[in-house]
Amino acid sequence: MLLLPEKEAYQVLCDLSRSQCQRLVNTLAATLIQYSTERNDTTGDKLLHQPLRTPIVTKNNDTTLFMPCSDTTNTGIKVITLPSKQDTVGVTLVFAPTGEVLGMLGASQVTAFRTALTTMCLFTRIVHIPKTQIVIFGSGKQVEWHIRLALLLAQEEVESVTIFNRGHERLRQLEKDVIQSLRTLYPRVTFHLIAKEDTPDYQQALQTHLASADAIFCCTPSTEPLFSSSYLETRPKRRFISLIGSYKPHMKEIDANTLLSGGGQIFVDSREACLEESGELQDAKVTEEHLIEIGEYLVPGGSCIPEGNVVLKCVGMGIMDLTIGRALLQLASDLGLGMSVEGF
Repeated sequence: MLLLPEKEAYQVLCDLSRSQCQRLVNTLAATLIQYSTERNDTTGDKLLHQPLRTPIVTKNNDTTLFMPCSDTTNTGIKVITLPSKQDTVGVTLVFAPTGEVLGMLGASQVTAFRTALTTMCLFTRIVHIPKTQIVIFGSGKQVEWHIRLALLLAQEEVESVTIFNRGHERLRQLEKDVIQSLRTLYPRVTFHLIAKEDTPDYQQALQTHLASADAIFCCTPSTEPLFSSSYLETRPKRRFISLIGSYKPHMKEIDANTLLSGGGQIFVDSREACLEESGELQDAKVTEEHLIEIGEYLVPGGSCIPEGNVVLKCVGMGIMDLTIGRALLQLASDLGLGMSVEGF
């Protein structure tokens, strides 16, 4: 069994080349295609098994998610806790079909990475929408990986990245830990970090940057819309909008008008999971007919891009963790990273 702790998993992810990252995009895309294809096929034996995740919420409002899955080749389970007052922590286990534990890796950074990678499966293939101006909401690991992957995979196109967050302190830490090095790696990209708490004209700044935005990544567990759809309407154009921060029915990152701005069609990772867990979809009374799974779009001859904005809602599935976790364990083994444990 190979153990890959958070620190070493993070090292592997940060050192990915563009070609390595693109291979991971393709690997995850293949899994999403298989998930959607099997879900729509009631005749054959299924290779993927993906039950809905099971949450436990304590009286202190700490949430632990249990996410089992299997692709027949391997079985996996991620157990991750989202504490009410600190960063996420968890592990992903990868098993052989016989039950032997093949590997265990830290799940916090990898969860943020695989979610951003899911966004990239669609973002990198939407060639008719520019990627020049990017706006991101939040300040955590999801923000870091959306920025890192967008710059790595679309570095010739991105010119500006603007990050909005409620508090200043977490933005200051993000600047120190992440953005500072990205400024050096991508000198032609302009970075703006804007905190609501110390920006008197915050709403005006928000409206100005959103009006120019080509892509908007929402990465917060917000319980109310982060902006009004009217801010986008001041400069009508097609945009890419992803929503990955809200994961409970009472959470929502955008209003119904923005959600339905893709001609009423919304891309999702899983119809079943998003209808069960997404507050945005429930508030807008969205039904299955409004939803296009990423795997349905990516399959050859799949769904067409709807008119208007391209809106993506992703709540995450265990099969993503299994696919990416297995690939990272192999990559770490090839690089001589991690710790091998016998007889487990």
